Amino acid sequence: MTALSQRARETPALIPLDPRAHTDAVWQLVRDRDLAALGRVETTRAWITGRLTAPGVDARTDARLLPGTDGSPVGAVWLSSASGISGWTAELVLGPDATADDGARLLDFAEQRCGELLAGGDLPAGGEGELSCFVSEGEKAARAALHSRGFGSPHPYYRMAVTLDDELPQVPRVPGTAVRPLDGEQDLRTFHAVKNRAFAAEEAGKSEDGFDTWLEWWRTDPGVDPAQCALLEADGTAVGFANITDRMLDSRNAAYVRQIGVVPQTRQRGLGSLLLLSVMHASRRRGRTAMVLTVDMANTPALALYRRLGWQVEARFDDFRRTVTP
Repeated sequence: MTALSQRARETPALIPLDPRAHTDAVWQLVRDRDLAALGRVETTRAWITGRLTAPGVDARTDARLLPGTDGSPVGAVWLSSASGISGWTAELVLGPDATADDGARLLDFAEQRCGELLAGGDLPAGGEGELSCFVSEGEKAARAALHSRGFGSPHPYYRMAVTLDDELPQVPRVPGTAVRPLDGEQDLRTFHAVKNRAFAAEEAGKSEDGFDTWLEWWRTDPGVDPAQCALLEADGTAVGFANITDRMLDSRNAAYVRQIGVVPQTRQRGLGSLLLLSVMHASRRRGRTAMVLTVDMANTPALALYRRLGWQVEARFDDFRRTVTP
């Protein structure tokens, strides 16, 4: 008998995750994980609530909670997806007392559920899909579980932050440009179109998506705040966008840069600095004391820009992936 099967016999079976009954338990697991892995709490209860009820997530079939031997939860997993991304993300949460075997049991459920979805025709092209899992450098048990389940080729990201204080550089003046908030549906359509043309962290830039699909995802993204989103215009044409959310407002009083970018044809003109500094100053005026983002470590131009404007690396995360089949 393998160690994993022995562990499975010694612990209770996975149970369906009911957001109405289990959100507080999941949030406590996440808080404990953040403290152990990052030394601070980043995740808010609102973010957990939003992720468990996001479009395309059915917790009854796509999420599981793992009780420990005493009945208290030690881990959870749920599948999620986002506009512009093919495949699924396994949101894996392991408490401080969880083991790599616990994580492997939860990942095994996620893989089996993806196989069921593929068999049902959700992603018929090629007969296979991709499952990813995003974890921090300090989540040792989760990383060991991912390796044991065949997740490989982790893609590295930095979590970066900047303090919004009196030392902020001034917004540069670039003739013919303006950074303005969104105003109405047409601006939302423009925002979406620019997002599909520009590079940005996480979801944006992966693949083009339809406006209606994107709008449903965007409106239900935890912490979304249209008042904080911005369009960058040059000579009357929208060439950049910034999606700023309150994902970390309750935990860190920080604005979170969900997505930001300018279209490739307008780079090397200082527009990235203009856009980023504009939203940094706007967040400071709203009372935020910090700003946080996640950036691909291979994106050297973005890293150089952030560092030049005072951003500091706080942690490393890795995106682990594996192919799943029906």
